[in-house]
Amino acid sequence: ESIRHTSYAMIELATIWHRPVEQVIDLITAIDVCPEFTAAEKARIVLLPHLGSWETFGMWLGQQTDPIYLYKPQENPALDQYIIDLRARTGGEPVPTDKSGLRRLLNGIRRGRTLVILPDQKPGRNSAHIESTFFGLDAPTTALVQSLCSKLACDVFIATMYRSTPAGEFGLRIEPLDYERLSGDEIESAAYMNGAIERLVRDFPEQYQWGYRRFRSQVYQSLQPGS
Repeated sequence: ESIRHTSYAMIELATIWHRPVEQVIDLITAIDVCPEFTAAEKARIVLLPHLGSWETFGMWLGQQTDPIYLYKPQENPALDQYIIDLRARTGGEPVPTDKSGLRRLLNGIRRGRTLVILPDQKPGRNSAHIESTFFGLDAPTTALVQSLCSKLACDVFIATMYRSTPAGEFGLRIEPLDYERLSGDEIESAAYMNGAIERLVRDFPEQYQWGYRRFRSQVYQSLQPGS
């Protein structure tokens, strides 16, 4: 089932990126958005794990607010611009994962914008991270969420755009998270965040991108036959 949904994630891009926006939004037939999200008056951080169709979520969010999201630039400039243009069809500002991008991100949050972060990305070798666990296994965790929450007053949410039934339709879920726990001690912050992601994944385990190398290399080695 995981392989099936990984294939869906690649194939459905043709529809999400190239069909008229209204037709894509019409595919979202179940919406469960907490009232805190629509009533938020501060800047918002939305944690969007590698679960379901995060590209569809971006389309929906662009119609609701003016989001900022981090992305890794492509080496091919033409391909990079192609992806940026398609992801921004409903609005939003992509910023690269470098110092200039982080400055734009901070300025945007201070102006009350919405930031989208994929919280289960494995931090780069030389980037700041927090030692934590995910599903009970060692998993270096991004320090960005705790760092932002400790410096800025904001509301934090976790979201997913999951694949629903019948095939080709989606459901949206947005839930509030505890800002105080995310902005406090970094170990507790990472544990709380990973726990929130786990609970969401357990509802749709087949739709999580398990093929992504989320854990430490030693974790994968220990799972090899004969280890």
